[in-house]
Amino acid sequence: MNWFERCVPDTETFLRTHWRTAPVVLRPAEPPLELLTGAGLDAILDGGLLRTPYAGLYTADGQIPDERFCPPRRVTGRAVEGYVDGQAVRDLIRDERATLQLRYVDQWHPPVRALAAGIGEQLGRLVEAFYFFSQPGRHGPVHRDDGDLLAIQLGGAKRWHVYAGPADANWEPVRADEPGPLLLDTVVHPGEILYVPRGFAHTAAAVGDAPSAHLTVVIREAGTDHLRNALLSRISGGITLPGRPLDDDALLGAAASLLGHLREQLADVTPEALVAQARPHAFSSRPTA
Repeated sequence: MNWFERCVPDTETFLRTHWRTAPVVLRPAEPPLELLTGAGLDAILDGGLLRTPYAGLYTADGQIPDERFCPPRRVTGRAVEGYVDGQAVRDLIRDERATLQLRYVDQWHPPVRALAAGIGEQLGRLVEAFYFFSQPGRHGPVHRDDGDLLAIQLGGAKRWHVYAGPADANWEPVRADEPGPLLLDTVVHPGEILYVPRGFAHTAAAVGDAPSAHLTVVIREAGTDHLRNALLSRISGGITLPGRPLDDDALLGAAASLLGHLREQLADVTPEALVAQARPHAFSSRPTA
C-alpha cells in the first residue's frame, strides 16, 4: 500500500507545484479515514494504557493539569500516576469544551505508525503524527510549525487560514504575530487533506455543529544543527587516540593522526549524503497543532 498516494492523489504534480511552495486542499480517492475512527478513539481512551505525555487537554486558558484526567491507580500496592481516564477526558471535553491532543501517535498506534513509516520511506524524511479532537469555534494563535503538514480531516469540519512562509532562514516554529498575506481560507471536510508547507503560518478552528477530528502528519526537515550532528557522528568514529600524550612529540603525533583521520573521513562526504544522513534524525521537541 502506498500511503503517500492515499493522501496525495497526484504525487508528481504535487511535488512539482505545491511542495514547499503553496498550501492546497487535496481530495484523494481513498483517504486513510480508517486509521483512527470515533470507535477507535473510544477504544484508545477506555483501553487503560494511554498515558501522558502522549495525551493532553487544552482550553482557551491553557493546558489542563494532567491530574484532572489522570487519577492515580493502585498497582502492586503502590500509586501509579499518568494513565488517562477516558470518562474524565469526555467530561472535560463536554463541560469545558476542551481540545484533546494525542501526541506522537506514530509511536504507539500501529496503523498510524504504518502511515508515517510509508510516507517517511517515500520522502526520505522523519514523519510523525498528532491527533486533535476539538469543539466548534475555538482556535489557537497563528503559528509556524517545523515541518510540512498533511492535515487529514477524519470527522467534522475545520476552517483553516494559511499565511505566507518565513521571510528568511532564521525563522522559529513559534507564534507568528505578523504572518504576512493570507494565502488560503478554506473549510476542510472529512476525506479532504490540507497541505501546509513547512514554516507557513496558520491557524484553524472547528466549524459547524459537530466536533472536528483530524490527524496531522508532520514531515520533518533537517536544519543546520542536524547537519552538524550528522557530520560529527560520521567523522568521530573509527580512531583511537591516547587520552594524555606524555610529551610534545606525542601530542603533535596525536593531532596529526586526528587530522589525517578527519581528512580521510571527509574525502567521500557529499552534501547529498550528509543531508540524507541528517534527515531521519530531525526530531522536534515542540508540539504541533
